Amino acid sequence: MSTKTTYKQTELGLIPEDWEVKKLGELGKIINGLTYSPENIKENGTLVLRSSNVQNDKIVYDDNVFVEENISFNPTKKDDVLICVRNGSKGLIGKTALIDEQASNVAFGAFMAIYRSNSNNYIYNYFKSNYFFKEVHKNLGATINSINNNDLKKFKIPVPPLPEQKKIADCLSTWDSAIEKQSALINALTDRKKALMQQLLTGKKRLPGFSGEWKEVKLGSLGKTYNGLTGKTKEDFGEGKPFITYMNIFSNPKINISNFEYVKMGVNENQNKAIYGDIFFTVSSETPNEVGMASVLLDEINDLYLNSFCFGFRLNDFKNLLPEFSSYLFRNDLFRKDVYKLAQGSTRFNLSKLELMKIKIKLPSFEEQTAIAEILATADRELQLQKEKLAHLQLQKKGLMQVLLTGKKRLLN
Repeated sequence: MSTKTTYKQTELGLIPEDWEVKKLGELGKIINGLTYSPENIKENGTLVLRSSNVQNDKIVYDDNVFVEENISFNPTKKDDVLICVRNGSKGLIGKTALIDEQASNVAFGAFMAIYRSNSNNYIYNYFKSNYFFKEVHKNLGATINSINNNDLKKFKIPVPPLPEQKKIADCLSTWDSAIEKQSALINALTDRKKALMQQLLTGKKRLPGFSGEWKEVKLGSLGKTYNGLTGKTKEDFGEGKPFITYMNIFSNPKINISNFEYVKMGVNENQNKAIYGDIFFTVSSETPNEVGMASVLLDEINDLYLNSFCFGFRLNDFKNLLPEFSSYLFRNDLFRKDVYKLAQGSTRFNLSKLELMKIKIKLPSFEEQTAIAEILATADRELQLQKEKLAHLQLQKKGLMQVLLTGKKRLLN
């Protein structure tokens, strides 16, 4: 026979009668990170974990800094929670990762802190909750994007008895494992698609039934460029006709038609319209490897315009270059390397339309383009399906956290 939970009113709202409200400082301690100078940095030595080592709640090792081994530091321990407490970007304050075996016994930078307690497997879930991030942003410094240790220690959380803490942690860990496996599957499918693109878009691998030579042409011979919006002020934006944003082009090989913004248009205003098959290029970026990102419009949209920080390229016809094929071709590493060479600048990098149009590309027959595009589109559909499954798992976990960490749902048996 199940026992009905009784609740009590607290400063955090209703919680189960046998739960307590405690400060983080009562449950554990916060440890400061290492302050080091450029002279301490070495090619090898002691790893210093920084905010760039925390991605999607995990420790990653893509951007590492090492300091000399004889420097004194507080080493990490397994099950510590690594917290970003100071950063130039306000949105990164409060991001966390649980220290595993691999990340144990290393240093962490001064913009990071460690939270250590005997209940971290449970408390770590609190650090990933919306409630924690709301508290963080309520306590941010007025002039510097940071949160200090004293404020962190005062954060209050609802704490169940130890047996229930373990059950909650185990339950949420099951979802974490499922999310991790799904993420690994998506990464594997992404790598497989990238390898397919490298083989199919360069002719290194030919599909059955195709053997003819590919034709080399200058990009500019296939169509003409046009500019985006001109003569607009900030008052013109927010309503009116749809236009393609810079980020829509930068982020998507195919234009996302659910992500337009809007601009007012005069009755007889002379602006270039975007149509099906048009290819768009970004013309500037803060890094040279992000210049000239391309996206293709594969939908029929009436009265669609283009932002002023990109330019459009309209094909003369689709006999030489299929729009669906171009959405993959211009994101391929081989083409991107050619674009990278054209980036000019020091603090901000720009791309010349004239020089881009001189790039030579190799094109298979229309029929082979169609076959290649369909194979890659199939890979895209599979990727999208798995991403939707991942989003569903993440949503399920979020819902579980909301009820388990507040005691609205109990794990008593």
